[in-house]
Amino acid sequence: MKSYTTYKKLIAKTVIISLLASLAVAFVYGVFIKKRAIDDLARVDARKTSRLAFEALYSAMEKGWSKEELDAIIVRLNNVEPNMRINAYRSPIVAELFGDRDHDREIRDHDPMVIRAMKGEEILTGDEEIRYLYPIVVNQECIACHTNAKVGDINGVIDVSFPVENLKISLTTMINSFIIFFVLFTIMIFAILYFRLNALLVQPINQFIVMIQEIISKNDMAKRVSLKTKILEVKNIENYFNKMLDSIQDYYEKLQELSDRDYLTGLYNRRKFEEFLTYEIKRSLRHRHKFTILMIDLDNFKYINDTYGHASGDLVLKEVTNIFASNLRNADILARLGGDEFAVLLPETPYENGYAVVEKLRSRLEATAISLMFDQITLTASFGIAEYPEQGENIESLLTGSDLAMYKAKRSGKNTIARADQSDQEMAAEIQKKGEFLRRAIDEDRVEPFVQAIYNVQTGELYGYEVLARIRDGKRFMAAGQFIEVAESLGFASKIDQIILTKGLRIREEKGWWDQQFFFNLSTNSLFGGEYVELIQDHYSRNPMPSSHSGITIEILEREAIHNVNGLMEIIESMKNIGISFALDDFGSGFSSFVYLKYFDTDYVKIDGEFVKNIVVNEKDRIFVKHIHQIAREFGKKTIAEYVEDEETLEVLREIGVDYAQGYHYGRPELLA
Repeated sequence: MKSYTTYKKLIAKTVIISLLASLAVAFVYGVFIKKRAIDDLARVDARKTSRLAFEALYSAMEKGWSKEELDAIIVRLNNVEPNMRINAYRSPIVAELFGDRDHDREIRDHDPMVIRAMKGEEILTGDEEIRYLYPIVVNQECIACHTNAKVGDINGVIDVSFPVENLKISLTTMINSFIIFFVLFTIMIFAILYFRLNALLVQPINQFIVMIQEIISKNDMAKRVSLKTKILEVKNIENYFNKMLDSIQDYYEKLQELSDRDYLTGLYNRRKFEEFLTYEIKRSLRHRHKFTILMIDLDNFKYINDTYGHASGDLVLKEVTNIFASNLRNADILARLGGDEFAVLLPETPYENGYAVVEKLRSRLEATAISLMFDQITLTASFGIAEYPEQGENIESLLTGSDLAMYKAKRSGKNTIARADQSDQEMAAEIQKKGEFLRRAIDEDRVEPFVQAIYNVQTGELYGYEVLARIRDGKRFMAAGQFIEVAESLGFASKIDQIILTKGLRIREEKGWWDQQFFFNLSTNSLFGGEYVELIQDHYSRNPMPSSHSGITIEILEREAIHNVNGLMEIIESMKNIGISFALDDFGSGFSSFVYLKYFDTDYVKIDGEFVKNIVVNEKDRIFVKHIHQIAREFGKKTIAEYVEDEETLEVLREIGVDYAQGYHYGRPELLA
């Protein structure tokens, strides 16, 4: 296993190595300086001592002293410095003329250094003790006495010996030596640190930066950093960075999957489905073959969510996915576009074959029971088919065609298969046009509140107003019936509700109509969105004289109530606690109307105008209105009759005992401004 070091250890190691290297250099340099100083100083001192000894002996010889007297001089010279020894040896030339000595002859014959010095070589040697041999060279003055010699001959050798401790190195030499040493030491330390840190830190970091740049430039999350280093911290950077890349790659792959797949079912999402569809269009154009796409919308799926809960709804969507997937080919593309809407791409499949596939999906779905809690349910779906290139040659027209066909199947009674024709295409264009009109109207603040008065039938007093949505189009105003269906299908209904509620409440405050009941129509999406609650509570907080008869009433459409009975029961119960009243609108238009009286704790029942407007001439309508009023009265609810257009109708309602009425007899809707 490869071992790594830390920066702390690296720095300590570098300092120790530098210190040891410096000490080694200092030691070697010190030895060199010492030897050089000793050699130079010893040579100077020994030569000086030798010259002094020679001059002393020469002066004695000029006076004609005997050799015994000369020996005495040498003895006295040795006594001057106890640790220094001075000897003088005669050469054969001097011995021949003045006589020889046994000691000199012995030294001349056996001492190698003396032999070399007798030949004229100046010798300096020794470590602990310095020995200097100074040859005495015959000059012109010496010839007068030494007649047998000639200039350049050697008359003798002066041998000086003394210990090294006697030498004193100069201060200048020492200072210069230390200056040079510290300069070299500093240079060496910085050089070692530079090369070591460059190799172990700078180069790995540069390598790390290059690899990061490469990963970024190529967007290659699979690449990993590999650094050549022995430093543990650098290796940890490599390891943790690679772990971070692992996490990023994992998140990247998950995000990529989420961008392509539906999180719940694992099917392709709308974006990916459109990519496949675009590719298939190009492929079909190149090979000249047809293909089919399907749009699938589950019938009454909202009922499952509302009755069993969203968790059960998710389970159903997964089961439906399995049913569809098990009845398709491997080459077929199944996608979930959102909510309970699915899409299928059938490559190289013309309409006839595609219809057979759809019928298979429809029948299998209808025949498969799905276990849900303690119950079993069966589902149906509405299927729309579009064929390339008959229903369109581009992605927009194909998606529009299949969508139209799917809506056509729903309008045909659900659990059916439909194919869009030219009239459907024209209808889609019209819906798109109306949708753009609605979008502009909202953006340009052209949604306006109108009010229609509601009167007490028995007293004839004004009771309140129903606030209605209108869209200003030039000088005219469009009624809700002209746009509300498109608004609901395109998701604009909630926004329109919010605008009307906000403006209606504001004008009610400005006019001070706190004693009038205001009725607002809200769509199911607005009711379950809950945004209206805060608006109404804020409105109530500014009421200077709050009373039980000056509140806000939300009207619930019977056709919308059927989709979420339990949810509406909870909303009504919670909202009534904060002073919001509720009314069942268009009561009697559906088969389940009287059932809602049992479950919904509403305050008002608005009798459908279809029963009211002909009440004078139609006995059956009169009976319906009478019984609706009686039942509502027994449930403790007030009744409001719609479409009251004349005095005769009002008189019949008064006889029946209906509480309130609204219609053209009292006045048409007016702009609330």
